[in-house]
Amino acid sequence: MSDIKKTTLDQIAAAAGVSLSTVDRVMNRRGGVSPAREAKVLEWANKLNVDRVLFRGYLPMLRVAVLMQSPKNPFYRGLRNAFADIGATLSDMRLNCFIHYLDLTKPQGTIKQIHQIASVNDAMIVVCPNDPDVAEALRQISTKTPVVTLVTDIPTSGRIAYVGPDNRQMGRAAGELMGRFCGSQGGEVLVVLGMQHMIGHEEREMGFRSVLRERFPQFAISETLESGEDQTRAGEVVRRALQNNPNIRGIYNVSAGNTNITQAIRSLGLEQQMVLITHELTTERRRMLREGVIDVIIDQNPHEEARRALEIIAVHFNRLESDKSPGSYTPFNIYIRENCPPESEFS
Repeated sequence: MSDIKKTTLDQIAAAAGVSLSTVDRVMNRRGGVSPAREAKVLEWANKLNVDRVLFRGYLPMLRVAVLMQSPKNPFYRGLRNAFADIGATLSDMRLNCFIHYLDLTKPQGTIKQIHQIASVNDAMIVVCPNDPDVAEALRQISTKTPVVTLVTDIPTSGRIAYVGPDNRQMGRAAGELMGRFCGSQGGEVLVVLGMQHMIGHEEREMGFRSVLRERFPQFAISETLESGEDQTRAGEVVRRALQNNPNIRGIYNVSAGNTNITQAIRSLGLEQQMVLITHELTTERRRMLREGVIDVIIDQNPHEEARRALEIIAVHFNRLESDKSPGSYTPFNIYIRENCPPESEFS
């Protein structure tokens, strides 16, 4: 830091509206400076053409809490691993990730957990349903602690950004594929949601319905079921629906429970006449795709989502310059049996 002249430090302090001692504390990692003031110092250091890389090594670590469902769900297990991998590559941004698991069946417990976690962290990345009380809790803490919503949005949470796929577009892709796979004879289609309060699930269903209505009027959605993100329940509700309605020719499973759903299909001897479209290329679903019991998997990219979420936090604290529009969606891929990648490419 010796090559940075004192006059430059004075300029940074004046432009950032802080004292010279604050700039000195930021540079020399003496502590006692809030993340917001650190970000302001870095912002003006950049504007005055001072190399921010020199500053970064002297900044304290920012604690970033990541709140998600249990890794018993294979998608969240992959997301957890993605944060572990990506967090290590962004160490020069001085960000440290801490994973916390939410029990979404207990909203009041989730609200208490959110407030507790926010009190000891500098930023939060959140994957949870759009429950009004949970959204209000996030809005309250967002006035002091920046919030990024991930995978599924919570628009009223006060979040600085949503990171994830265009879920409505994913649903439209599922509708297009369902119509083409099932053919011109038509029939009925079953939709299985994880949680209706998950905006991402709701948007997928809306996109799916829109395409069937616009392009495949020979198909009707027989009913929309909710699994509660529970594997066993997913299999049970699908089994009952198939037993009660022989006209069902396709199932669009928006979320978890594919193992039990495929077991129900096989137990009823319907695997050769049922089209099953779902999401997320996990190890188990990859196997079922290769076996032909799942016809299509629409896969988002948890590594890209984790990376973008952490980069947005780094940009917010002026530890990284943004090279992407904050409103851009993350990409998704469509897999059938013939282009299903080897395990090593997504594990």
